[in-house]
Order: sequence, then C-alpha cells, then structure tokens
Amino acid sequence: MAWLRTVLLALAVMVPAPALAEGVPQDRTLHITNGEWPPYLGREEPGYGIASRIVTRAFERAGYRVEYEFHPWARSLYLARRGQRDGTAVWMPSSERREDFFISRPVIVTEYVFFHRADMPFDWENTADLAEYRIGLTRGYDYGDVIDRVTSQGIAITETVSSDELNFHKLLAGRIDLFPMDRVVGQRMISDLLSKKEAKALTWHPEPVREDRLHLLLSREVAGNAERIEDFNRALKAMRREGGIERILVDALGNDVPAVERLTPDQVD
Repeated sequence: MAWLRTVLLALAVMVPAPALAEGVPQDRTLHITNGEWPPYLGREEPGYGIASRIVTRAFERAGYRVEYEFHPWARSLYLARRGQRDGTAVWMPSSERREDFFISRPVIVTEYVFFHRADMPFDWENTADLAEYRIGLTRGYDYGDVIDRVTSQGIAITETVSSDELNFHKLLAGRIDLFPMDRVVGQRMISDLLSKKEAKALTWHPEPVREDRLHLLLSREVAGNAERIEDFNRALKAMRREGGIERILVDALGNDVPAVERLTPDQVD
C-alpha cells in the first residue's frame, strides 16, 4: 500500500492548495496579469500592491478569488488579450482595448506632477509658464495634453531617455529641470534609488500635469467575463461608497493619498 499512499500524496500536491483552503471553486478563480509599478503593483508589495489589493477585495466581495502573475507590461497585456489569462490590471482605457476587453470602473485615480530640484524656484499654471525649461521624458509614455502641447509647439526643451530611473538621476545632476511622473510612484522611486541626502534635493509641484483613471481589463476571449466584470463593478462601487478603497490607500500611503482619490463614486466614474 506504500505505492498507493505515494500516488495520493503526489495528486494532492497537484491540486491548487489556495483554492482548496479557501473553498472557492476553480471556475471562481481568476488569473490576472500585472506589471511592476510600486507601490500600486508589485510582486514584493503587500498584497501585490495597492491596486491589486483593491482588485482582490472587490472580487472577494463578489465571491471570486484572484491569482496574480507578474510579466513585462506588453506580455501581461498580450496574455490577457489572447484569453490565455482572464485579465490584466491596471490600465488606461482606449478604443483598441475596448475591442479586446471588458473594462471595469476605475480601480485607482492617479496624478502626474512635475518633479524638480528643491533649490530651483518653480511654479506653473499653464504651458506658457514652462517656456525654456528642460523637461525629461521617458520613451514610450503618454504624458497627456500638457506635454503634447509643450512638444508640438516647441514651448520647452524636451529630452527623451529609456527609463524613469535615468531621468531622476539627470534631474538630481541638474541636466534637466523638470520630470513629469506619477507622484506616488515617483516618490517611491526616489526613496528606493537615492540616498536620504539626495532625496531631499528633489521635490514636486502640486499642480497636476495629468490625472488618470486606471482600470481592470477582463478579456473578451474568456467565457463568463461579461458577467464577472459586472460582479466586479458592483463590488467596487460599494467599496468606494463605503470607504473601503480609501482605507486601503490610507493603510498603504498614510496621509499621502492623492487628492484625486478622495472623490465620490459618481465623480470617479
């Protein structure tokens, strides 16, 4: 009988343990792809990041369970678009994505600001105020209307490089004057990249360069996702109305929650 005991043990290992432990049927378990974007998304972040925590909690309210995978952004989108995974988080909507995905209500609302050296006096309200500044950009990013006008009209000098990290080092060295970046992500990056002395040399302006509503995408190639997105949206709206989303944000960010996140459900949508 020893051989039978060995076979049974092997079969038990093959069963997804978390699904058994939580008593959730496999058809109620969703596989969601993520990219690295701390503190909103990250393999090493608590709950896989703020956005992942919100997605997980909303699905739990709706009776689902979520498993996450982390890939480069392009592959995360590809796997979900093809229906090889149930969905991906979190993304800005577009006409192309609406063709391939069911798009949720906004999961998080973020803001881009200008980072600059603390010893450089800086204030701005409109694009004319940005004249003659050297603005660092990262290749592949969509920075929105403000930066589009700056570049198309030649209002300021722009320099494009391959990574956000490089732009922060250029900013610290005085090789650029301004760098637009998501405020929360930028602050985390500064903390991780730079020494405390270097970090104190940088600051940010509170006027938003852009505001983004970021969403969960569920693949149209996966049967049942139309119903799942409706379940998710109902739970997410209830979470925002009851303060559940803000509690997750405050737990992760303390008093540093972006003002754009302190909106009513109707304002967010």
